[in-house]
Amino acid sequence: MNPFIQIKSLSLTNFKNVSFGSVDFKNNILGIYGQNGSGKTALVDALEIFQMVANGEALPASTENFIKSDSDFAECALSFDFFNEDGLAESIVEYVFRFQRCPQGVEIVYEQILEKKVGKRKFSQIICFDKSQENSWITPSEDWKFAFASKESTIKFEVLKEMASREHRSLLFSKDFREFVKKAENSPVAKLSAIDKIRLFAQVFLFVIKSCGRSPFNINFALPFNFRHEEDKNVSFGSLPINLQNPSIFPKDLFALIEKSFEEMNIVLKEIIPGLNVIVKNEGPQQTQDGKEGVRFELLSKKSNAAEIPLRYESEGVKKIISILSILISVYNDPTTFLAVDELDAGVFEFLLGEILDIIDEKAKGRLLFTSHNLRPLEMIKKESLMYTTTNAANRYIRLSGIQANNNPRSVYLRSISLGGQKEEIYQKTNRFKIDSAFRHAGKINNAQS
Repeated sequence: MNPFIQIKSLSLTNFKNVSFGSVDFKNNILGIYGQNGSGKTALVDALEIFQMVANGEALPASTENFIKSDSDFAECALSFDFFNEDGLAESIVEYVFRFQRCPQGVEIVYEQILEKKVGKRKFSQIICFDKSQENSWITPSEDWKFAFASKESTIKFEVLKEMASREHRSLLFSKDFREFVKKAENSPVAKLSAIDKIRLFAQVFLFVIKSCGRSPFNINFALPFNFRHEEDKNVSFGSLPINLQNPSIFPKDLFALIEKSFEEMNIVLKEIIPGLNVIVKNEGPQQTQDGKEGVRFELLSKKSNAAEIPLRYESEGVKKIISILSILISVYNDPTTFLAVDELDAGVFEFLLGEILDIIDEKAKGRLLFTSHNLRPLEMIKKESLMYTTTNAANRYIRLSGIQANNNPRSVYLRSISLGGQKEEIYQKTNRFKIDSAFRHAGKINNAQS
């Protein structure tokens, strides 16, 4: 096994409706529960933004909408377990980034990486970039003397800072910054290996799937096929929109990858949905739009002895399972994979959802973070694998207290909603009679207007 890293915890400050909130993994699965609009999706949004930052991508102007309305900035802090080739944790590394509004959207104004060796009490600072500091804007100062040793290097370094700001990118994860450090003499390049490891994790091993955003699955005309396939130590990964209304045309090598991925997925799929297989129907060679040699194909659904039908006629739940199944298989088998899914339960039969999550909770080597409204998993997975949103924006996520070994967490959660008893209120109460009256009042207005 090669050394690898995994997300240990995630903290948010002034992010969406979260003044402060923190979640952490006690096991390899973490389910987030709470009422609508209480901060569940904020965690998945933050992971999506982190992935863009660590990939060196420019943050879109719309990112400013994630900054809490009464704040000037938002901050995300992720801690990672760094494992050696024996699968043993050697250190904890924390990456913090802060972004604030600017005339063209947002800019990243603060980044810090800290490290704590296993067995040590305190974190040590690897690097900190703070744009608000006029002179010592990058520390520890003793590591960065080389960058200001000459007029030429000082100017170059200042230009890198301003380019990152103007392009709405991370300085630490920008390609130009890494090249500058690696080429310079007396640079702390060895100390900054954590940056490369975090960047690799974000590119290859982190999968963020939302019901809206860059990887939607609630659409009927295309299947966002999220995949990770490993063969002969070569790893292929990504997300492909596969047309469900008409046959798709993909390059030959990509078509072969899709065939292999579905062959692997069908082993599990027919057990999850008894007898179901997805057939990748090869309809022959056809050139792609850019002139490459390609293959025309269609995805078909087949159950036992029934006739094949186009996959588009399957339910939303079936298509959703297919959309993420390749990554779930990787989470089960590979300790390097991290999957975050918003509204995992949407369209999925609750008993099946509970069975799948129970298996992942018990046996998975990778990590899964999910949000859900369906309470069935509360009866299936360990209490340490669950966290709940509160009505307190300054302490948004908690684990329930008062759960004994023989308690059903679902019952405790419902009782806490009704009667309280937790250290934070977990449900903003509604009034049944006021809801009834509101429906009646709205109906009278509609009748009057018509």
